[in-house]
Amino acid sequence: MSKPKVIILYNKIFHYRIPVWNELAKLCDLTVTYSEGDGKVPEGMEVLFDIKYLPARRFKGLVIQKANIRKLCRNYDAVIAYGNIAWLKYSTLPWFNKTPVIYHTIGVSASYGKGFDEHKEWDRVRNFFYSKGDALAFYTDYPIAKYEALGIPREKMFVAPNTVAVAPVKEKVEKNTLMVIGTLYREKGIQSLLDVYKELRPTCNLPLLNIIGKGPDYDIINQWIQANDMQDLIVLRGAIYDIDEKAKYFARALACISPKQAGLTVLESMGYGVPFISTKNAITGGELFNVHNGVDGVVMESEGELSSVVRDIAENPDKYIAMGEKAKEFYDKNRTPKHMAQGFWEAIQYVINHK
Repeated sequence: MSKPKVIILYNKIFHYRIPVWNELAKLCDLTVTYSEGDGKVPEGMEVLFDIKYLPARRFKGLVIQKANIRKLCRNYDAVIAYGNIAWLKYSTLPWFNKTPVIYHTIGVSASYGKGFDEHKEWDRVRNFFYSKGDALAFYTDYPIAKYEALGIPREKMFVAPNTVAVAPVKEKVEKNTLMVIGTLYREKGIQSLLDVYKELRPTCNLPLLNIIGKGPDYDIINQWIQANDMQDLIVLRGAIYDIDEKAKYFARALACISPKQAGLTVLESMGYGVPFISTKNAITGGELFNVHNGVDGVVMESEGELSSVVRDIAENPDKYIAMGEKAKEFYDKNRTPKHMAQGFWEAIQYVINHK
């Protein structure tokens, strides 16, 4: 029996999605499209699916592809479409279209300027478009109750848990550092961590803090380190994209800290056996829901707890090593790229069987 033909209509070719698409490509004949970015795949990265470029233009916040998307989709058994309603040809694809459509969406408002599900004024608009689709694949199970209450049948909603791949740790090393990783910008609350290090330095044997990343606050952080003579305790490593190189820093980390932002680094940390530490109101796309407070990470009530948490890590490192082991266990059992691909595959099977 031949594999079903599936097309993913996406905005960009994100390198961290490729392992997920590769897992899905083992189950179906897969094509992934993009309209923004250069579409380049990191050198040496395996790709098991076809890639297609669909030119698009933006107009007052809306995105419109030049190609006839409906005609393109007739060549496939199922479509997974980027669930941003501003992409008009995707959001209206189910209308007058026989190919079943699955929307892949976070399902709620979430951005660097908005808390997770903080603004609900667009919920009914999203529901209007999503209800026309044949299925929904969410990042988490959080939106399911919301859309079920708005009238979408539960059986049409699936979870493809948002995650990233990790590299195998090649050797066991001593865990004796803390880390921050990702784009460096003020909204992450990195300054709070720097201030805590300065506060605790006279009274606490602090672990080395590795800060990995670039961004608008890179120079500001660098100047602060120099001005406060903290070079021996805080090291700016710059951006590191090589997965094996990043793995070396995770291998030594007792914890990964991001006081006010919790995105895919949550899953990356857990995948390397490193507990993630953030606040309950952190900017997130739902990834923070993977952290079980006090078990495999720490979800603080506020940044005011950061000082006591950092001191606790310094004085009780074995406690956080044990948390990291639990984090790795959770990732391996629930959040690998294969788990995300399986969520999509269940949605694909559903829409094909209910055509």
